Amino acid sequence: MRKFLFLFSLLGIFSPAQIAAQADVRVKSDTMSFVKPSAFPKELKEDRVKVNFYGFIRNDIFYDTRQNIGAGENIVPLYPRDRLSDVNGNDINKASKFHMLSVVSRAGINVKGPDILHAKTAGILEAEFFGSTEAGINELRLRHAYVTLDWEKTQLGIGQYWHPLVILDCLPNVVNYSTGSPIFALNRNPQIRLTQKITDRFKVIAAINSQRDFTPNTSPYRDSGIPSSHLQFQYKSPKFVAGIAGQYEVLRPQLSSGTPPLVNNNRLKSFTTSVYARIITKPLMISASAMMAQNAASFVMLGGFVGYSTPGEADLFRTMNTQSAWIDFQQLTDKKITFGFFAGIVKNQGTNDPIEGRTATSYGVTSSWGAVSATQGGRSVDHLWRIVPRVDWSLSNTIKLRFEVENTVAVWGDAQNTGRGIGNEFTAKNNRFHLATFFMF
Repeated sequence: MRKFLFLFSLLGIFSPAQIAAQADVRVKSDTMSFVKPSAFPKELKEDRVKVNFYGFIRNDIFYDTRQNIGAGENIVPLYPRDRLSDVNGNDINKASKFHMLSVVSRAGINVKGPDILHAKTAGILEAEFFGSTEAGINELRLRHAYVTLDWEKTQLGIGQYWHPLVILDCLPNVVNYSTGSPIFALNRNPQIRLTQKITDRFKVIAAINSQRDFTPNTSPYRDSGIPSSHLQFQYKSPKFVAGIAGQYEVLRPQLSSGTPPLVNNNRLKSFTTSVYARIITKPLMISASAMMAQNAASFVMLGGFVGYSTPGEADLFRTMNTQSAWIDFQQLTDKKITFGFFAGIVKNQGTNDPIEGRTATSYGVTSSWGAVSATQGGRSVDHLWRIVPRVDWSLSNTIKLRFEVENTVAVWGDAQNTGRGIGNEFTAKNNRFHLATFFMF
């Protein structure tokens, strides 16, 4: 009874496999203790926290055939830039770019604590050098910081971790640090997550979330006074994973509008749903997902929301709709060299019910980067597709090389008050040649 009172008072969780899931990381055992266990009284030994260190040193070398909109000095390439003509009609953005970075090298600790309320306790603290802003590249930033309590069929997790829509059991296996965005959802956030095993293969995940690093402005999320809510159902066997997930979110984009200020109590409601599946066979692993999202900019996807303003009245808001789908093939063998392939598409559907006669402005990180606009005279990406062949070479359990060629096509158009890009289309293409080296520990 005490266990369930404790769970319902906190509400949240992390899925069981997630603590141990650290892609491309080989954990080496270590401990913080400097005295032999026998030197501790029994009570102290039971309360000790065991610490394991892990991480990798990663270097990325990449060459682009066109200028891009991206993050982290373009280590995360998102959209090939629109045509930009000089006085002679030449395309300024038709220019190549080369760079090398080591900022996604990371280190972390896994900790195991004493049992509490008959639950096993654990935690993770992980950081990298990506920085929290474009100007802060090379600076240390928090990735994960969470704790979990595990009972036989129930798990409770609290802290910052992958958003529940980032399904660790069904991820694109691309080399690029973007993990497939803007086609695949990319987000880490503070959350409380509750996972309940119904059977050995079926579980239900419920969570409440806030936003931190994946939006240029957290105020609309905080000012709503309501956390985002998530519900997911997942079936998992040794050779097959499938699930469906949904998120409901309420934002208050503005406290006031105009000058002089006018209180704005208007809210923005959005709903996102995703289905996913992974099939694991001896020679090949196939992963796929489809998503219908609203305000997808918080997932580093194509989208956001639009505000409609007019003098003397509070602004009104409409969410933009986004559709995406992808599939990933990964060769599974004992050989040192393996191959993979990713393909995906994302579509900007804009708002369903734009408000005529008002000035339209788009919001979200996609708008901040200049990839989406709802203002007359602006430009928007209407849709984007990407194909990515890759090869992995494992020299040892510690040293690994990964190489891919990322072919991305973005179709730009004139900005509509819905946020879509229609008319005067331009197709921007970029090829990225990307080599990543890993030293894992």
